[in-house]
Amino acid sequence: MQQNPFLLSLLFILVIVPGVCWLGYRILAKWHPFYTMRPVRIFYWSVTGLSLAIILLSRRFRPAESLTGEFIRGLLYVSYTWIIGLLLLMALLFLLHITRDTAKRFCKAKAAAVNGNGYEGITRRQFIQGVAAAVPALPFTGSGFGIFNGDREIVLSRHEIHLPGLPPEFDRLKVAQVSDAHIGPFFGMSKLERVLAMVEGEKPDFLAITGDLVDDLDLLAPTMERLNRFHALLPHGIYYCWGNHEYFRDINRIRRAVAASPVTLIENDACKVLDGNRPLFLLGVDYPWARGGANQSIVRENYFAQAARKLPAAAFPVLLAHHPDFFDNAFAAGIPLSLSGHTHGGQIAVGGKSIFPVQYKYMRGMYRNGASYGYVNVGAGHWLPFRIGCPAEVAVFTLRSGDLGGKVGLKVDKECGSQVAGFHINSGIVPGGNSIADG
Repeated sequence: MQQNPFLLSLLFILVIVPGVCWLGYRILAKWHPFYTMRPVRIFYWSVTGLSLAIILLSRRFRPAESLTGEFIRGLLYVSYTWIIGLLLLMALLFLLHITRDTAKRFCKAKAAAVNGNGYEGITRRQFIQGVAAAVPALPFTGSGFGIFNGDREIVLSRHEIHLPGLPPEFDRLKVAQVSDAHIGPFFGMSKLERVLAMVEGEKPDFLAITGDLVDDLDLLAPTMERLNRFHALLPHGIYYCWGNHEYFRDINRIRRAVAASPVTLIENDACKVLDGNRPLFLLGVDYPWARGGANQSIVRENYFAQAARKLPAAAFPVLLAHHPDFFDNAFAAGIPLSLSGHTHGGQIAVGGKSIFPVQYKYMRGMYRNGASYGYVNVGAGHWLPFRIGCPAEVAVFTLRSGDLGGKVGLKVDKECGSQVAGFHINSGIVPGGNSIADG
């Protein structure tokens, strides 16, 4: 069941966010008289209303690649910083509300208590008011950092995977993956150039795009034109499977643009990439639209079966799927490698682990089940410009023939503007579909 993203945005922006902002303001006003002052109240609601209006308009009218567009994009970033800061503030106020009994034990002074030095202690109300006055600085700082960091940082993650069934002639085959670019207000053509330069520098044999490529259809033509030129630099081309945002925008228009390009769309089908005694095939599956997990499982099985039927018995298969739940189907069928995206890794992580681990079965990074691997790419872009501990990424996989005694080599290079820092990890592999390393 497809949902209208604009209506969902409208509900969120016009109902949920104002409700949260109103509740947060009421709590602040109750805790500290500063927030009840008329100038503060006018400033709070004026900036909130203007920010919501800018965000709402940006869902329909995208800033162009121009000086004016950059100014509008700057306003959009400021608006998101304010709104996300307010949402984080509400979460922080909730935590303070829960812990106020603890604070009460440590600030339990009498109203006019005097200590042994004749120094007048502070009351619990004074303590809470002091905290309330300083509290907003923390979430707004975090909001600004998450938006700035999410916009500028892209990780190049290199993965060397030993696959026992890989034909020796395909040893060291290199596959690049770009997922969830969401080309639009937060991912313009300059960032696409940056991502493609990262891919080109790795000299892959082919590029896999696992859905959610374009959010702004005004950028569809220049995106495809750039991919058309990039296609000529790759020995075996570019392959693409649908995400869910293609349906949100105009999938027929995107389909026509892809059909007119050398990019190969794989839609519930299998496509031969390399010849050999055991030729390498890519399977590509559509986004499994359905209402409810059980129905989605049926749709997934149907799509996967359609693609698998086109697969020759001797083929070495690699699956491209936007939704990572297709890993269940791939693992059951013994597909050696599956590449997906969709989750964005939750966009917020602590210690390399998403703080939303229950949202998806496969959330981020590399998974293994027996001899099968699945990788969830956190995305090169995002539709919500906020990331902490989960930077955008471009993934490159070097396929090796043969086993490595239950080990997989990972190398991650973090590119932050012009600075590059790298580290290398050798991670033990846990069977049974468990995560073994984050990208």
